[in-house]
Amino acid sequence: MHLLLIEDDQAYQLAMAGHLRQLPAVDQVSVASDGEEGLALLQQRVDLVLLDLVLPGMGGLPTCRQITSSGATPVLILTSQDDPQWVQEIWQAGARGYLHKERAFAQVELALASLEAGASWWDQTATAVLSQVSPERGTAPAWRDEALHRLTQRERDVLACIADGDDNRTIGQRLGIGEGTVRSHVHVLLQKLQVTNRTQAALFWLGQVPLKTHPSQIPTEPS
Repeated sequence: MHLLLIEDDQAYQLAMAGHLRQLPAVDQVSVASDGEEGLALLQQRVDLVLLDLVLPGMGGLPTCRQITSSGATPVLILTSQDDPQWVQEIWQAGARGYLHKERAFAQVELALASLEAGASWWDQTATAVLSQVSPERGTAPAWRDEALHRLTQRERDVLACIADGDDNRTIGQRLGIGEGTVRSHVHVLLQKLQVTNRTQAALFWLGQVPLKTHPSQIPTEPS
């Protein structure tokens, strides 16, 4: 996967680009410091754009609109904004979701897998906002609810931690259980959800799989 990171904060750009290059699914990361430079780099083949919301020059949202109106390259917004009003503006600009910068390093691999699977990446707050604007966005397939219902409360707790990007040690510390117990819960919940890895399970929990996709048809984790 070839990513384009458009971010004007040089320290954050360097850190995020380095993190992205370590991900198994990522082959190349190009970087730009403003929208104009980013649009110029889109002359080459790019699979996905990570775009800072606040940029010098033309700004993040106008850049997003130009990218999404001129092609099928998905855009994932990077932002520190917490105001729900931004969610609708990001959606209307054609973005496929956003990552809050405070959680981006923990969640970006899941977000990329989600977009690569043809879905999007909206957290629970964003989903609630969008469902008010477009109710079908808040509609989950029946098989997803049925599958989650088969999980015990503890398994759902573990799954929620996985979706937050936690490893087994962190999950154990958060829930007050041992790593061995965490591994056991993870093994069982993967079987119950009919998925093969933690990324698929996290996407399932977050509702970030295409609505017509049955768990057994979710693409395998990129390697």
